[in-house]
Amino acid sequence: MKKNISILHSVAILALAIVALNLLPMVGCSQSALADDAGWTTIFNGKDLSGWDGDPRLWSVKDGVIHGETTQENPARGNTFIVWKGGNLKDFELKIKFRLQNGNSGIQYRSKLISKETDANRWVISGYQAEVENNPGKVGFLYHEAGRAWLVNVGDLMVIEKGNKQTVVSKVSDVEELKRIGYYKDKDWNEYHIIARGNHLIHYLNGYKTMELIDNDRITNPDDPGDRNGSIREGVLALQIHAGPPMIVDFKDIKIKKLEPGKYGDAQMVFNGKDLDNWKGGSGKANLWVVGKAKVSFADPKKLENAGGEGEMINLTPAHGESQDLHCNEKFGDCLVEVQVMVPKGSNSGVYVMGEYEVQVLDSWGKPDNSMSAGDMGAVYGGFKPPFNASRKPGQWQQYVIEWQAPKFDASGKKKPDGKAVFRKIELNGRVLQSNLEMEQQTPGGVNGKEAPTGPLMFQGNHGPVAYRNIIITPLKK
Repeated sequence: MKKNISILHSVAILALAIVALNLLPMVGCSQSALADDAGWTTIFNGKDLSGWDGDPRLWSVKDGVIHGETTQENPARGNTFIVWKGGNLKDFELKIKFRLQNGNSGIQYRSKLISKETDANRWVISGYQAEVENNPGKVGFLYHEAGRAWLVNVGDLMVIEKGNKQTVVSKVSDVEELKRIGYYKDKDWNEYHIIARGNHLIHYLNGYKTMELIDNDRITNPDDPGDRNGSIREGVLALQIHAGPPMIVDFKDIKIKKLEPGKYGDAQMVFNGKDLDNWKGGSGKANLWVVGKAKVSFADPKKLENAGGEGEMINLTPAHGESQDLHCNEKFGDCLVEVQVMVPKGSNSGVYVMGEYEVQVLDSWGKPDNSMSAGDMGAVYGGFKPPFNASRKPGQWQQYVIEWQAPKFDASGKKKPDGKAVFRKIELNGRVLQSNLEMEQQTPGGVNGKEAPTGPLMFQGNHGPVAYRNIIITPLKK
């Protein structure tokens, strides 16, 4: 059921049973498992290999898990895979737990068989691979098996253009910090959460984002085994046994959520990590936005400093009212907005979808759930307060995921009766705070102060120091 912004305080808040993430260190963004499992399908029954096809010498079910094992006497004939027979996957989310005793493995997705039915090892695969190995700092990266080879390191956000031209635009996490806090559990159960939407791929390992890719390379043909060097938009799911010394790997709790076909367009970076040429300042004393790497000032925890480098846009305003808002040149309608944000102690900003509808950014760390207001982090400013506090400490990167439906207008420019703008989802640090919020009108402080069919993404800069990075917008087609 939709909730209308005109009845703000009469709406009952849906309680979500979720894992609190407020104590996570500053390693980037992590994601908790939501209590709502709607749309997920379990694809391994825990009893036998029904629905899977692999070398029976190496794959079996043992103690309720898919068990892959090689020995000196029974080695793999090259890299080999057990393939889920459920058909090609396009846009989807995958959750899968693995335990590696020794050796090397991987989780293949959007892949294809490149061997012949008559081959001794007929389970040879090419495609994207989420790395599985007992090696913190490497486990979690993205590989292209039998294709472009090594792609995205742990901690990186990469864009690939045609011809496999790779650019690391920014960071999604700090690798050394990930290792320090033990993001990977050696020889124990670990869980991958993999998201694939069009050209956009994301890996989470045990809740920590390990890599992100926008793959704009030429799109390969899923039906041509020889067409391997390029972006992949669909293919099979498979699990790997690597050639080499004896190894043991186990998999369990394998779930797939197929996303709506044709819903997502190609994701695009609206900040290139290098300059602000694509961004315009608004009214105000001065434009104090710069490119670099943000850190909280040691001398004054209420301010940010630029540590140099690239990848982040930083508003170095010393006080309220000293800098300007900043908005991108492109305009968007229905879209998915993904962005990471950092605020120092006590600071204030906002993410304006279409330049007119503010999702609040504020240092709300430590505030009790029952005292959260419509001006706190996670609120639609002046409208809906968050049902709980999902904020992190000042100086930590936090992630918003906002699914947005733009207002709809008729040919004369009048908003349709059923054309209200809607926040379909507002997620902060992996926790869903808002869903299906209808907007009667724009919120205060926007670019033009009125509703329109499309608009730019804007960040509030005249309230306090703030930093943004990994700004990705995906048009929604449906």
